Amino acid sequence: SGMGNNPDWVFYHHEGPAESEVMPRLIAEFPDLRDQWEKHLESWEGKSPGSYIDIGLFVRFVVQDLYPSGKTEVVQRAFDLMEDWLKNGHVSVQQLVVIGFLEDLQNLASQQPFSKDAFIPFLGPKSREAWDDLERFWAGKSASERTGNP
Repeated sequence: SGMGNNPDWVFYHHEGPAESEVMPRLIAEFPDLRDQWEKHLESWEGKSPGSYIDIGLFVRFVVQDLYPSGKTEVVQRAFDLMEDWLKNGHVSVQQLVVIGFLEDLQNLASQQPFSKDAFIPFLGPKSREAWDDLERFWAGKSASERTGNP
């Protein structure tokens, strides 16, 4: 029955957002990010070093720019988008949200005066689940493993 027999078809026609759509969408939704994005690309000679390094830029933007300037409604928009990607994104997008965004954010926010707990109120249900899983995972590790020092 036509394309139904092709196992690639399902993957190819995945409806949710793909990894390549993440940064363009963030830059479209958060115009203040654009300058930082352009500098970021310049430092990488015009090409993306990969989604995980790219989204790290957005994490810094949320933790070091948006939250400290009291732009809580914009922070909420960022977390709503992450929640949506966790629910509807391709599995690679879900992993990017958990490891690239949430885990990176926990680490960076832990070094700020307001700590990572400041971001708990912004989490949607799926994000909260991932957040708690990450905390449980790291709770089982020593501090040195967390920072990557011997």
